[in-house]
Amino acid sequence: MLLGVFALAISVLAVPAVAGAPPTGSVDTSNRVIFNSGSLTGVFEGNVPHITFYATNELGRKTYQLNFRSLIEFSTSSGVSSYESPALVAVADFDSASWTASNFYSVKDKTTGTIIGMGFNFTLNNQMTIVEKTPPPQSLKSGDVVLVVKAYNNTRTITVNGQSVTINTAEIKIDFVLKNWPFASTSDKLALQVNMHSDYNHFDLDQSSGTTTVDAANDEGATVMEHPYTETSNTEQNVRYTSGPVTSSMNIGFFHFVNTATVTSANGIPQSVPVVAAYKAEKDGPETFLKLYLVYPSFPSGSTLVHDPSFGLQGGLPTLYIIAGGAGVAGLAAVLVIRHRHLQIQRFPKSK
Repeated sequence: MLLGVFALAISVLAVPAVAGAPPTGSVDTSNRVIFNSGSLTGVFEGNVPHITFYATNELGRKTYQLNFRSLIEFSTSSGVSSYESPALVAVADFDSASWTASNFYSVKDKTTGTIIGMGFNFTLNNQMTIVEKTPPPQSLKSGDVVLVVKAYNNTRTITVNGQSVTINTAEIKIDFVLKNWPFASTSDKLALQVNMHSDYNHFDLDQSSGTTTVDAANDEGATVMEHPYTETSNTEQNVRYTSGPVTSSMNIGFFHFVNTATVTSANGIPQSVPVVAAYKAEKDGPETFLKLYLVYPSFPSGSTLVHDPSFGLQGGLPTLYIIAGGAGVAGLAAVLVIRHRHLQIQRFPKSK
């Protein structure tokens, strides 16, 4: 019972606060953007959209990686709806281009004008080549891809395509904005590749069939096809960075993505489109990642696509403290038993 109370107390302390100090931001000497929201710190590399995030003040904290890696056009002629690598038509490698961060700005309520948070934009600032299987290659221009990064002063519920999405203070929202992708065919689709990594490198994916655990420490290899992500009925889909069997961390990292995106035509008419996904554990350079592919349907030239993923922290159980607490409780119980037995011995009459 004491162990249960101890575990409950720890779990309550682990849950990120609903309200806290307003978000803050700075740029370090390496041109990295440090963005703080509640108990969360996100570090954005200065020249590529790679993010490291962690619990700001946690002892023995874990760090999590989230890399926006590439855009991949693929054919659906074989009947596939989510991404499969053999169907690749063209790819734009985000690491091959240069990116720049804007100054920080206030995020305001659209109705009242009240300041509700802070943001900055991470923008493609030069030409990014789209490597096609069938030449000639094409390209995206400066400003065609933008990550609009926002954090809020308090837990806030926003509306995305008519659906409610709640962003807590230990969470950073990213609007992924894409303009002018030159689709080779109107039947093709486009996948945004997001690479995820941690020290333990295991992940829990909430799907319609239940929770799927992925061991991303092991490369599945080129012969294994990407797995379709079977989405739940929730607006937001949830991928969690799992902790190891023994951890002192009281937080678990997550990545959320909304199951729809918005495509706004050149004449300003918005339309909601479905977002599906695929995943695979695979190497990218020397490290193995969980590769998550967020899939969008084709959209007309001159249109703009906006999608709403986010990353952050949720409460978890620090098993190292639970083990230590259990050992402490067991030790206390042993002392009580010994003392009880000692008292019983003292009550025995002396032998004559």
